[in-house]
Amino acid sequence: MIYILGSFLSLFLLFILWYKQKTKSDYILIIWLLVLTLDLFLYYFKKDNFFLNVLNVPFPLLHGPLLFLYTRSMLGISSKKIVLLLLFLPLIICFLGLSYLLVVEKLDETLFLNKTTSWGVVYFVFVLLSGFSSVGYSLRLISKYESFQFSSNTQQNKLKWLRLLIFGIGITWCSILLNVSEITVAFLAVFVIALGYYGLVMTPYFLESQIGNSNFYRGKNASRKTDSVLLSQENENEIIEKLQQLIEKKLFLNPNFTQQFVAKKIKTNTAYLSYVVNKYYEQSFSSYLNDLRIKFIIDQIESNPKFREYTTQAIAESAGFKNADSFTISFKKKTGLTPFQYITETKAKIRKH
Repeated sequence: MIYILGSFLSLFLLFILWYKQKTKSDYILIIWLLVLTLDLFLYYFKKDNFFLNVLNVPFPLLHGPLLFLYTRSMLGISSKKIVLLLLFLPLIICFLGLSYLLVVEKLDETLFLNKTTSWGVVYFVFVLLSGFSSVGYSLRLISKYESFQFSSNTQQNKLKWLRLLIFGIGITWCSILLNVSEITVAFLAVFVIALGYYGLVMTPYFLESQIGNSNFYRGKNASRKTDSVLLSQENENEIIEKLQQLIEKKLFLNPNFTQQFVAKKIKTNTAYLSYVVNKYYEQSFSSYLNDLRIKFIIDQIESNPKFREYTTQAIAESAGFKNADSFTISFKKKTGLTPFQYITETKAKIRKH
């Protein structure tokens, strides 16, 4: 009964999503929901039906690659083509194997034989590899995304949603190790139920449009002025990724690291750059830049003895601030202390240790 419940719920979620304004990631999720619906439906009705059994064989190999494609699209992060090939390879080999067995007329024996066969073992291993490797690669994408240092509620909600999907599939695939198909498919049905509950009750994912005025992607404090800016998820993350590359090179220590300078460097315009920084970091570009510079100074004060002997003016200039007064104001606003007070406290802490 739980298989039918999961199948109908998956179909219900598919229809809800279909009538919303959709992004690329939504289309991938729609395909995945259709696969889930058919997988649960076929498992329940196939029994001794040869055609339904054959039809059901490839479906377990689709969930992992679709999870990865959905995660990649949601985060807007590119991946190497070899990764996609590796994830879809078990599915390709499965189709080749089915074709071979159909030609030599042994497929019915392989499917309905109650003893272990070499094809069965290969299929079992490929299902495990497909699921676990997709979970691993999806978690790597999240780790890469988190390295962008997003802290807004909007992005955290997105990551929670993706983690639910990734760990849900991961737990389902762990149940395959029991080698009892009824348990695995039951876990898959529970996964769909959890997906529906979270997407309908805990977040507005299935109930709100995901572009325009959606709160799923926008933070509560996002500037109203940015509502008219429309960028694809891929373009937004491309801007963020290029911005992070400049930051990793510590170009923000250059006093000429202005919004115009950065926009030109990453080949975008200031409106898009401002929009993306406001959306993902919930602050203006200048505030974000000040935070980067102050964080750098704090790290230097705590780790570099020579830096602690610099004057306030020298510290300000080393981080790209044009004068000591504006630096001191920004530093105190961030830490509650002046640079001199912070250095004094740091020295006292070091002496105690």
